[in-house]
Amino acid sequence: MVNPYLEGNFAPVLEERSDDHVLEVTGVVPPDLEGRLLRNGPNPVAPPADPADYHWFAGDGMVHAISLAGGRATGYRNRWVRTRSLAAKVATDPPVGPSEPIDGPANTHVIRHAGTTLALVESGFPHALSPDLGRARIHDFDSTLSTPMTAHPKVDPVTGELVFFGVDLFGPPFLRYHVVDSTGQLTTTEALDIPRATMIHDFGLTTTRAVFFDQPVVFDLSMAAQGRSLPFRWMPEAGARVGVMPRNGRGDDVRWITMDPSYVFHVLNAFDDDDRIVLDVVRYDAVFETGPGEAITHSLPSLHRWTVDPVANRLHEEALDDTPVEFPRIDPSVVGSPHRYGYCVRTGSDPVQPAFEGLVKYDLARDESVRFDPGEGRSPGEPVFVRAADGNAEDEGWVLSVVHDAARDASDLVILDATSFAGPPVATVHLPVRVPFGFHGSWVPSDS
Repeated sequence: MVNPYLEGNFAPVLEERSDDHVLEVTGVVPPDLEGRLLRNGPNPVAPPADPADYHWFAGDGMVHAISLAGGRATGYRNRWVRTRSLAAKVATDPPVGPSEPIDGPANTHVIRHAGTTLALVESGFPHALSPDLGRARIHDFDSTLSTPMTAHPKVDPVTGELVFFGVDLFGPPFLRYHVVDSTGQLTTTEALDIPRATMIHDFGLTTTRAVFFDQPVVFDLSMAAQGRSLPFRWMPEAGARVGVMPRNGRGDDVRWITMDPSYVFHVLNAFDDDDRIVLDVVRYDAVFETGPGEAITHSLPSLHRWTVDPVANRLHEEALDDTPVEFPRIDPSVVGSPHRYGYCVRTGSDPVQPAFEGLVKYDLARDESVRFDPGEGRSPGEPVFVRAADGNAEDEGWVLSVVHDAARDASDLVILDATSFAGPPVATVHLPVRVPFGFHGSWVPSDS
């Protein structure tokens, strides 16, 4: 059988590049974009032993960096993340640092916090990357982190704290909550009581509370023993719930609220509404209900609003749109506060054949959306918002997306003015290579 995650722009690239020269640009790169767009995603270094069982989530991590300065695109490079898993497959230096619970890839996200660039995956520790991306060390916050870290931490835009959780498949406890201060020191670790190991990919964070999802995608030890790349299964009889905890609270302070089974990989944002919490999420009816070698779901994801009322002990669900979308992002300066705008990738209408067809900007105050169509044969990745240097309104800035161009089998960095989202782009940076579809990335200013 043909595995769609090894075909087209899901297929890995086989070369590390260092193109440290000015790249061709159509249009004008905004002068206030001074820094690098970093992207992380799965890129197997060797053919999977069983292509039928391989899934996109399981490939070795590769970080791509596109540098912008002085109104120009000044370079591109890509490097595999030097994990122990990678070193076991090819001749490369393994990272220094402590042992991990699972020697796996670091393929999901890349962020910068307290002067350190971190490649993230939810099954292991962060990997701190050198400036040239070619070296890594396992980063356990000076031996204070002993279990995995989520790939979706949140940076508080006011305090600079890095707030995150971690799932420990070999618990109990199966879930922990952590806070790292703005200097990079881990200051808080709290164990949270959940009955089993479930796949928890993201969470909600407001200015006062954290919201955790305990949904029925359950770790299956027997599947892991069989060597399955994704040892999880859909088990709706396990129930679904969200847990609300004060950000400065203890594990015993979590208030769990039951809900109908569904699944959320990604949260757009969360904020307080008096006693209630509002979460905008990309929701699936079910995931991991399929068989080996199949797509992980027959469900199409779409943007929903969850309003959690801990006082009344209930959760209200509302569909905000029926367009299939994923990879939601907002302006990082409004994380945890009420937001007006959100940006997503518009996915295809067939979950069995994964596709990325365009971008969507949501205006949630007006209940409106605007689409960006990248053109025939062109497929965008996650949109990353960067506030303009003189931007005051929430959407005064730039949306950056890496777009695959099938006609030349290479990729472009497309830069959109978020206030004129439908386009045309203000700049298109023509990259010298193809950047495979990945997961998440970050804009890293030169002065960070």
